[in-house]
Amino acid sequence: MMGAAARARGPTNMTELTPSHRLPAPRHLLMFCALLLSAHPAAAQASARGDCRDAEQQLAAARAAEESSDWPAALAQYLQASERAPGCAELLVNLGVTYNRLGRSEEAVAAFRRAASLAPGLTAAHLNLGITFFRARRYEEAEAPLARAVELDPEATQARQLLALTLVAREHFAEAAAHLERLRRRDESDRAVLSALGECYLRLRRYVEAAERLGRLVQLEPGSARARLRYGEALDNAGRPEEALAAFRGAARLDPNLPEAHYAAGQVLLKRGDLDEAAAEFTSELRLNPGMVLARYHLGRVYLQRDQLAEAAEHLTRAVEAEPEFRPALEALGQTLLRQKEVERAVAMLERAVRIGPDWPDGHALLGRAYMAAGRREDARREFATARRLSERERRGLEEKVNRQKP
Repeated sequence: MMGAAARARGPTNMTELTPSHRLPAPRHLLMFCALLLSAHPAAAQASARGDCRDAEQQLAAARAAEESSDWPAALAQYLQASERAPGCAELLVNLGVTYNRLGRSEEAVAAFRRAASLAPGLTAAHLNLGITFFRARRYEEAEAPLARAVELDPEATQARQLLALTLVAREHFAEAAAHLERLRRRDESDRAVLSALGECYLRLRRYVEAAERLGRLVQLEPGSARARLRYGEALDNAGRPEEALAAFRGAARLDPNLPEAHYAAGQVLLKRGDLDEAAAEFTSELRLNPGMVLARYHLGRVYLQRDQLAEAAEHLTRAVEAEPEFRPALEALGQTLLRQKEVERAVAMLERAVRIGPDWPDGHALLGRAYMAAGRREDARREFATARRLSERERRGLEEKVNRQKP
């Protein structure tokens, strides 16, 4: 599988939901799940409906055991109650919740499914089934019961939150955002929802909306370095680089050890042409995060532009060692070696780059130059011809795209 540096871009996090388009490694999901994953007993816990009456004594004993957190005793009472009142769906929900308390999730699933079959309109049965699957990261199975819980009770906040998170986990970001927006409209100060929305919009490349949601989050959490970092990410992609740079630097001030803040600032400075400041930011990132290949690659490129070839070769070599399939680093290292007159090594690096990216015209042109330096004229002519052909094909493709967009 290609590593993070070779991908070079990819989204952000809800607990960290997932990284943003420019930060390298997707993280795990779910910042606020701990707030959501509370057991949800059936609403009619002391129900006298139907044949639940037949187990009133056992239900009372089970509730007493729950109040003292004696879950094995509660389980024993619920099992006795379910024998006396096998058609009581609410009882089965509470039995499932108790199984979950004891870590017996498969038995909990069976209890919730049976409750849902007995009472298809019982929200608690569907919600708890979804919670159980969600806890086990069985997101595909969690989606249907959570969606059913939301259908039964559109105002059920916990069900809608978990459904949104499930959709995020399945990378259905547009659907997740729709649910999160509904939650946001109920409470525009819900920081967890704003964070999740910002991440969804980053993944959807809806950067203006991401900046709006994450900007609001920064107002609510001015001391959160992570929120400020993601806000900067949205601003940068929305075409507001100076504000993004301020956000990245603010994040680094709030948390000097925050990974990626210096890298993100370096990227903005690099695009602006401030090579010295960019190099300082990439160096700071590498002190915190020595394994960040993208920071090392960009620092190597800055050294190459400054004609500091020994430093460029050191950083680019380490980038290639960490990510052998990272084509841009192979090309930059090949250029560096060529300028250092290490022609054979340059040829080897650029041949690897062309094998990885055969449709990339610049790679063929660089390899042609290396072949010329090695005295391999026929090989050089072939690579230059390939580069011209690919460039022409790329130009025609762009022209066709522009023509299709004309009114």
